Amino acid sequence: MKKYPDLSGKTILVTGATDGIGKELSRMFAHTGANLILHGRNAERLANTLQEIKAETDNQNIQTIKADFASLTQVRTMAEELRQKVDHLDILVNNAGVYPQAKVITEDGFEQTLQVNYISPFMLTLSLISLCGGKKPSKIINLSSIGHRFVWANIDDPKGRFFWRWVSYCHSKLLIIPFTRELAERYCCSNITVNCIHPGIIRTKLIRMLPVTWGVSTHHGATTVFNLATNPKFEDVTGEYLEEFKIVRPSPIARSKRLQASLWRISLRWAGFTKGKASITPVSLLSRNDQ
Repeated sequence: MKKYPDLSGKTILVTGATDGIGKELSRMFAHTGANLILHGRNAERLANTLQEIKAETDNQNIQTIKADFASLTQVRTMAEELRQKVDHLDILVNNAGVYPQAKVITEDGFEQTLQVNYISPFMLTLSLISLCGGKKPSKIINLSSIGHRFVWANIDDPKGRFFWRWVSYCHSKLLIIPFTRELAERYCCSNITVNCIHPGIIRTKLIRMLPVTWGVSTHHGATTVFNLATNPKFEDVTGEYLEEFKIVRPSPIARSKRLQASLWRISLRWAGFTKGKASITPVSLLSRNDQ
């Protein structure tokens, strides 16, 4: 049997935990004895995943939380519930993602891929940042994609006027990188590390719809994320982008300081964070220009 590190007493949240990498990663974390929170958008699948992982790992310290990332209202409610239940988050894995068949505009007025893959994780992370760091370290891990290398940055078209599903998916994963770098810089002295990772071309349900005909196993992809979360060599690493097990340089666009600053400002607006909601977005997150 594979030996897992002992993470007893630590609290871990995995979004998109009912399928693919998220489910396999949750299974791995459950083996560590951690207090695990599984997120999903379907109540039945959440219940089945919970039952399955508990039975396999004998870890009873697992709970679920439901929210559809296509609704910022549901993400906000999810964050509020977590802040009431949890005192500290040791690891947050932003894994949830979609690759829709066709263009969909959400109730919030955004193209669905952009909202689910980027805006909602941005909103959730900032809403839970008060649970991270402090006396105990926290790790935030964002799922990106090597596909970010093949697209441009377009933050002026949140409704997807020029929609192409592959480009929209890669674009959403591109934005994850400057967000990760900006958050890491803002929290460099707060006992919080923030990194993003391309876990490999995985043969998940999502990737099977992409224009590729090959890929590695879901287990392999989950292992890359698990390694980033638990390997001591990454303990003090922050603001980096990994492709599977190695830190690499992302594309020049992803490293653009100009994009990074512009994206931060517009993301705060997209997610509804304003000066009047400082209780949700700590003032330390907002520069003078942001406010």
